[in-house]
Amino acid sequence: MKRTILFLSLAASPYFAMAEEAVALPTIVVKADSQETDVTGKLKKKASLNILGEKDVLDTPFTIRNYSDQAIQDSHAHTIMDVLKIDPSIRTTTNSGHLNENFNIRGFNVNWDDLNLNGAYGMAPSGRVSTDILSSVTVLKGPNALIAGMAPGGSVGGVVVANTKRADKELTRVTANFEDEGYYKSGFDVARRFGENQEFGARLSANYGQGEHIVDGLEDESTSAVLALDWTTDKAKINLDAYTTSDKRDGGSPAMVQFTEETTVLDAPDGRTNLFPNLHGRQSAQHVGISGEYKLLDNLKMIAGVGVAEQKYQGHLFGTRVVVQDDQGNATSQYYHVQQKQQNKTANLGLEGAFSTGAIDHVVGLRADYLHQEVKKHTGQGSPAVPFTTNIYNPSKDGSMPSNAPEMFKQSDNDYISYSLTDQISMLDDKIQLILGARFQDMDIKNPLTGVEYSEDKLSPSLGIVVKPWGEDISLYTSYVEGLAQGSTVNNPLDANNGTTFAPFQTKQYEVGAKYQHGSWLHTLAAYQIEKPSTITSSYADPNNTTLTQITTDGGETKSKGLEYGFSGNVTDDVIVWGNLAYINVEYTKGAALVNRKLTDLTGNSVEGQPEFTAGLGIEYSVPQLDGFSVNTRVNYVDSQYLNNSNTLELPNYTLLDVGAKYTTNIGGVDTTFRANVDNVTDEKYWAGVFNSGFTTLGSGRTYKLGVSFDF
Repeated sequence: MKRTILFLSLAASPYFAMAEEAVALPTIVVKADSQETDVTGKLKKKASLNILGEKDVLDTPFTIRNYSDQAIQDSHAHTIMDVLKIDPSIRTTTNSGHLNENFNIRGFNVNWDDLNLNGAYGMAPSGRVSTDILSSVTVLKGPNALIAGMAPGGSVGGVVVANTKRADKELTRVTANFEDEGYYKSGFDVARRFGENQEFGARLSANYGQGEHIVDGLEDESTSAVLALDWTTDKAKINLDAYTTSDKRDGGSPAMVQFTEETTVLDAPDGRTNLFPNLHGRQSAQHVGISGEYKLLDNLKMIAGVGVAEQKYQGHLFGTRVVVQDDQGNATSQYYHVQQKQQNKTANLGLEGAFSTGAIDHVVGLRADYLHQEVKKHTGQGSPAVPFTTNIYNPSKDGSMPSNAPEMFKQSDNDYISYSLTDQISMLDDKIQLILGARFQDMDIKNPLTGVEYSEDKLSPSLGIVVKPWGEDISLYTSYVEGLAQGSTVNNPLDANNGTTFAPFQTKQYEVGAKYQHGSWLHTLAAYQIEKPSTITSSYADPNNTTLTQITTDGGETKSKGLEYGFSGNVTDDVIVWGNLAYINVEYTKGAALVNRKLTDLTGNSVEGQPEFTAGLGIEYSVPQLDGFSVNTRVNYVDSQYLNNSNTLELPNYTLLDVGAKYTTNIGGVDTTFRANVDNVTDEKYWAGVFNSGFTTLGSGRTYKLGVSFDF
């Protein structure tokens, strides 16, 4: 099995190299990335936004980053987390290389179970999404119930969309990638279009990786394959997408570390430190989906889609934690054996019509979306772990996994149905554009294990305005959007509201910004405010019931205010620069939590894991004396951040330096690209971020990466 995909890659190459010369694709087929990206090739200029259709970034009143296939390839990205590192303002709340990838955008979480696949929740792989099945990654910063609906896990920090590969161009590619500790990955990617008018498309890609990386002694094995078929004409388009992914991990895991006020924050150990050398984990996912659109009239089309996905994991996937006990770094372990199996089904149906009322043009969309989610998993923290002692600078070899997998119980049998209506209005030759919309979300929540069962609904309105007063190069915009999360249920016999389920929480975002595109330069500037409601727990006394000590209500709030600026362009013909700056202030405007086992008012405190300032700068230099050869560097700065919600522990700031080189040439008639990267050149030892309150993630050490791709 270990060499199967590599063998298929090499065996298929001569056959596809002799295939008939590609015919120019009709305009109904998406153009190649090089024609639709910024000057770096990393950011696509358009994005597919579900009910709003495919829109130019300059015509959208939101902050959007659509990372291209080149961005994936140039960074040697294994997963979505590796792609989003390009933007230092997107924080990760789990370690790089963890089997679960969680993010924080604009101060609020986007967890792995809320990653979106091709516009639908519930269809992405569990834990993390391999880039081997993707053509691009789209990020909408901030909540956006209008475009994406309600994330079933309640994430409101943003929308991360994994876009699977499609047969949008002729391609025969074989790739191989290496990392310095011995990790190797190879694969093939083949796409063809057939028919008199190129109406049929097929793409098949598969990859296999195996070896040691991330931390010392950790062995990973990953397998993925994706299939895309389509039939595209001027009147109709039908897509079939399918993938399978599998991760197998033995010999360790990156770790999270907890400090207390008694120990304070110690210096970070080497990034390759393996504090859990005997742990393992397995996860896999499969998906198949069919989507399409059909023009009923020249100005009226119907869209529809269905999809199913199965996700499962077992072993040690999270809870990779140690608690430091003293200033020498001695620590006790926390880890769990977990198991889950999830089956999801999704469907959508909609209409889109275009018409004019006088000098005003309208594109009206009506859409219904459905998601059924059924989850069986362990209870609590899974099988009891056997704790062991270790040291963050000198790890113990102890700490075996519990041998028995925990029993699974059905914990979710949920239905999410929503109805969306939008009107995209344009006037004065698109100098003024408005987006009016609303989504009505209905949720039917059932937990057979706890007996919690309720039905709720909520309407989420949205408004966006784009103005182009000085031509097509610059757009000014403002928008109001909302995010939606399930109302939580109080489960504490000491709480006066024990058993109460609150109404859905409605997060609100206000944003203003400007986007400027001229020649090779692209600038984006956005200012925003997000208000997120939540529960809040306060002390409580009832003379008639002395067992009650607290009361939970839905009066909590967290507020995020920020400013973001991004740019890219040519300084000279041979020098490209790109970068981003972000200032963010996230605080508990109404909040409380248990601190040292006492309820403490958090109002006015900064939210943990939120650096106020982050910045990134990249430079690429094309060496004129050697055609096709370029060198690049990227610097990321992350400000200090609080480790806990009481703001008594603080992680220091850090700066990371990456360097790389790329050489594109033709060898024997085969277009060949060599890539070499060194991440964290200075081998900086740092605490990267925060998971929950009190646990910090250990940053990755210096990593050498090599890659080669052959396009036949």
